[in-house]
Amino acid sequence: MKVVLDTSAFIYLNDFRKFDEILTVQEVVDEVKDKVSSMKLSGLNFKIIEPSEKSVEEIKNIAKETGDLEKLSNTDVKVLAVAKENNCTIISDDRCVQNVAERLSIEYISVYNKKITNLITWKKYCRNCKRFYDKKVTCPVCGNDLVRTPSKSREIK
Repeated sequence: MKVVLDTSAFIYLNDFRKFDEILTVQEVVDEVKDKVSSMKLSGLNFKIIEPSEKSVEEIKNIAKETGDLEKLSNTDVKVLAVAKENNCTIISDDRCVQNVAERLSIEYISVYNKKITNLITWKKYCRNCKRFYDKKVTCPVCGNDLVRTPSKSREIK
């Protein structure tokens, strides 16, 4: 199995032998700080890949559509782009990463937490006015802070 590892994979996984090829991005390597994970990292044979700008933009556009972009880090976006470009399975516990991966039909594995069970499209919602917005932080009608809430959900089969 060809995989792209997110930071959570380096932290929570102990056995990497079942993977034929391991890819990641430099930002993931930079995020690994604890001693145990650093030791795992130093003993692994993996490739650091930089995704194309085209793939990064495609991931960002899909993440905008799902409402996940504001919750994804640049590292998350790059991990998704590498997985898409290289036809890999992503190993990540990040639910936003999983949501975008599901939308793109990218296989993913959760290590520590349970996998997502629904594909969700998120919107900003005003609890006072009961209206949905795309990019706003505060309600243009009443000034209340908007909350991120699911506007659509589809069960994953």
